[in-house]
Amino acid sequence: MFTTNNKLVRKGMALAAALGMSALGLVAIGAPGANAAPAIDKNADYKIIVTPLSGEKIKNPDGKKLTEDTTSKLIKSGDFKLEKGDYDVTTSTGYEKATKATVTTFELSNGVDDTKNGTVAADGKVEFTVKPGLYRLTQTKAPAGYKTALPSLILIPMTDPTTGSWMNEVYVYPKNGSAGKITKKDITDKDTVVKPGSEMTFEIDSPIPSLTAKDQNDKFKSYKVTDTPSGPLKVDKTNSQIKKVEILEGAGVSATLEPGDYKVLDSTPYGIELTVSGLSKLDMHQGKTLRVTLTGKLAPENDDIWTKDPSQWAIKNKAAYNYDSDKGETGGSETGEDDQPNVPMAKLKINNKDGVTDLNSKGAEFSVYACKDVNSGDPSTTGDAILNGLKAGEASSQPLGARSGGLCIKQTKAPTGYELGNKIVKVEFDNNTVKNAADAKKAVEVEYQNTLKSSDILSKLPLTGGAGIALFLIVAAGLLGGAYYYARRNRVRA
Repeated sequence: MFTTNNKLVRKGMALAAALGMSALGLVAIGAPGANAAPAIDKNADYKIIVTPLSGEKIKNPDGKKLTEDTTSKLIKSGDFKLEKGDYDVTTSTGYEKATKATVTTFELSNGVDDTKNGTVAADGKVEFTVKPGLYRLTQTKAPAGYKTALPSLILIPMTDPTTGSWMNEVYVYPKNGSAGKITKKDITDKDTVVKPGSEMTFEIDSPIPSLTAKDQNDKFKSYKVTDTPSGPLKVDKTNSQIKKVEILEGAGVSATLEPGDYKVLDSTPYGIELTVSGLSKLDMHQGKTLRVTLTGKLAPENDDIWTKDPSQWAIKNKAAYNYDSDKGETGGSETGEDDQPNVPMAKLKINNKDGVTDLNSKGAEFSVYACKDVNSGDPSTTGDAILNGLKAGEASSQPLGARSGGLCIKQTKAPTGYELGNKIVKVEFDNNTVKNAADAKKAVEVEYQNTLKSSDILSKLPLTGGAGIALFLIVAAGLLGGAYYYARRNRVRA
């Protein structure tokens, strides 16, 4: 159909298109060709096959399917939007205009159904069937932990650089760079055992990504860090406070953000959004970490949460961060199960015993403390009592949060017939112990042993009651009588 000269013209035009798209990383760059009208059928159907990959950017992409094995790089989730531009590439004027367009200058078509949306399938691809034109591809949702790919332009049809003919299928490989991992840590004072109304403190560490187009002077346009609690924990403008915001480099603090560098969000979820001055600090510290330290409170004792199933008392709160840039890069992630606090809670029940004998009915009472963190020696308490007047055999009125250091129990009222316990007893109250009890809708049950009966003590005292007193009185009476007799006799003799 075409002469040799015509083929050369077509190849030249394809190179012109490639030049217009080279900045987008979709096609290879060659020498610009002649400016002539291509023979394009405006009713022909073509396919754009989008396969997002992790790792390095594809070098010298040409629209053809990659021959290398990309299985390990496939990202099998994400959403894309394909928008048709206002460019009639079947005319020489429209074609030339399309080859000079950029993502920034791209003009949308006003046609009906000129925007298509697609979700990446299990095979790592999303396909679009299109007519000839210039299209803008935008990733609207990236997988968790990844940046969105930069917006790009795709000219349809494209020329196969090997055969010189139009390609029916055009393959594009957007790069999803890592958005980094966000983590959240409970840094509440280690000597605290949390209970209804307690304040807790957390650190959220979110990455400051290195923007893909940093070399093109791309800058952060927005950056948010938020916290979403569940269970009894309340993190909001009433119960929380942003303690500090810092930029970390390694184990040290690289910069501190001032209150004017961010604003506290009034909406739910609670968190911060960086202002212009804060974003400029992020621009200077790309690749580092932003740390937000904030507080939250557990619901008070009269809150409805404590009437629910104990498995719902677990203290949980996930964190998330999101950002976008001037050139359209977006990204973010949220904490996974292993990167966020999860503290189960349960009530405590102390069973008072003498060996295997149940003493719960004998009226003992206890106080409960956090255990001091000691490596050796007898258990000891730290801080004020968490619970006071806890009766033997009765579950505490308030649940307590799991604590790896255990709980220390001190007896404050002895069971009837027994001496007051003189030892502080340490009991396990770790995550597994507490979670198992909460899942079973029970209190964590522990024991306090009283083995010294009061009668054992009394039996060792001098005999001062009963027959002993009577004997003492008889002896005393005899001594008094003898004294009276001798005194009277002495008076008579005198």
